[in-house]
Amino acid sequence: MGSRPRAARTPSAERRRQLLEHAVGEFARRGLRGASTQAIAARCGLSQPYLFRLFDSKGALFLAVLEHGFDLLEAGAGIAPARLRLMQRHNGELAQLFLQGCAAACDDDQVADLLRRRLRRLAAQCGRSGVDLVTEILRTAGTLALREDRGVSAPPQSPRAGNTLVTAPSDRELPGLTHYR
Repeated sequence: MGSRPRAARTPSAERRRQLLEHAVGEFARRGLRGASTQAIAARCGLSQPYLFRLFDSKGALFLAVLEHGFDLLEAGAGIAPARLRLMQRHNGELAQLFLQGCAAACDDDQVADLLRRRLRRLAAQCGRSGVDLVTEILRTAGTLALREDRGVSAPPQSPRAGNTLVTAPSDRELPGLTHYR
């Protein structure tokens, strides 16, 4: 009797990459505190103990996911339309991840340090000021997060599309929020 051939094992570096891709969505929707490592592991077809062999903690995974997101943005850093497509991928998950990163940075020094370091580097690559880039990311994330129809792939562009990724929502799009202006 011959034994069945064993399936080739996926190298841990490839598993880490897959895990980062799957974790983007969970962290984008739920943030650092609300994300479930069990859900992330299940989405990737891994056990939770294996997830913790690859990453020491949920915080370490969140930092790695943020780094991964910045790596993706830096790949298209000089081209605003490429950044827009990346930020909007999967209904804005990457943009929302950065928004969640900003929220987590309020009480997590490691997240704050990572965001400062990577935003400076991305701004230098884009030839933009850090403030302009943060405004672009937050505006994109906020606009995508507040849209009622998240199935729409791209919000309308402003006439100054070179300076910002998307326009702020109009009063018609967010009728209940007009009194906050």
